[in-house]
Amino acid sequence: MTYGQDPYYEPPRSTEREKEGSRRQIYALVGLFMVSVLVIGVVLAILSTGIGGETFFQTVKIFEHNPVTKGTIGEDIEITARISGFPENVTLSYQVIPNNSTSETFRDIKPVNKFMLLITSGGDTYSYTINGEEVLGDLTYYISAADSVGNSESTQIYEIEVDDFLVEGMPKLMKVYVNREAKTTVTVRSINGFDKGVRLRVVSQGLETLPGGIVGEFNPATVTPSQGGIATSELTLRASSDEFIPSGVYYIWVEGFVGTQRGTLSRNSSVARLEIPDFDFTISPTFQKVERVYLGQVTFEQTTPFTITVTMDEGFDADLDFRVVGLPSQGVKHRWVFPDEIISERPGLQKVELQIITTPSAELGFYTLTIYVTGGGREEFEQVNFDIITQSQLQ
Repeated sequence: MTYGQDPYYEPPRSTEREKEGSRRQIYALVGLFMVSVLVIGVVLAILSTGIGGETFFQTVKIFEHNPVTKGTIGEDIEITARISGFPENVTLSYQVIPNNSTSETFRDIKPVNKFMLLITSGGDTYSYTINGEEVLGDLTYYISAADSVGNSESTQIYEIEVDDFLVEGMPKLMKVYVNREAKTTVTVRSINGFDKGVRLRVVSQGLETLPGGIVGEFNPATVTPSQGGIATSELTLRASSDEFIPSGVYYIWVEGFVGTQRGTLSRNSSVARLEIPDFDFTISPTFQKVERVYLGQVTFEQTTPFTITVTMDEGFDADLDFRVVGLPSQGVKHRWVFPDEIISERPGLQKVELQIITTPSAELGFYTLTIYVTGGGREEFEQVNFDIITQSQLQ
């Protein structure tokens, strides 16, 4: 049997009262939602701005920092700051400017950025220690802090004066001859109150010492400047040996050493040019032959020349002495002929002539002559041969 819809069924009809109740429920839900949003907004505002002037959820703030204003070369520098809020990172930015920097090296100085670390868990003090090996001159620094939502704060830029010293006084040029010495005065200058002992040493470029045969001595070897003052030492460069002195040009400077917390640090003076002058010579010709000559009762003198060519290196300007040994004791004499200019004022290549004057009374024979040239603490010699043969009769 099939049942169909009751033709007499009527669905229930909503009354006006029921419709009004539904609308009220909807309005209540919307109102509740809006109140919830308002409450959440108020809570967030309270958390971010605080109640009664006390911050409940603080923005980052650097509220305590005692600036560091003084340091010492080679010594560690600790920088601390107290920071409120919830910083995500705290950064120390600093720059070291060595007191001996030049316009060229200054352009290469770059700032350094380092994260400061929380000293104790749950605390608010952050710290970073600048290693003494970096403390080679005055510093500038500032601290910045930032949280995770973009709030940040930075301090002003502070300056740290670092006690330091300079080594000064090297001349542009020094010369040292064999068995001679050269002197100059070296000055150690205090910067920012430096007053420690400084040990001095002189070295040559590319070496840890001076060229062989050259000795550098300081009197005194260690000096201590007063705060803001100077101390001096006399430097003597001395040629200690005449057997091995490498002539040439060298570049030298004075190093000043001071002990620090991180070891020994040094400061260098300006560079000086050290010249170790030298000379050498040759003789031309190396053999001469001469005949004794006379005519009747008239004696003829003959002049036989030897040319000495002196080569002077590295600005050699010491006086030179010439002598000859080995001439016959009778009937022979000699003289030196110099250029018009004084030889010590003409560095480079010079020629001097040895003239041997022979008379008929000169003893016949073959002679070896030794010619010596002395100057600048050195003596060099060369040998030549001189032959006096049988006299001739001029008709």
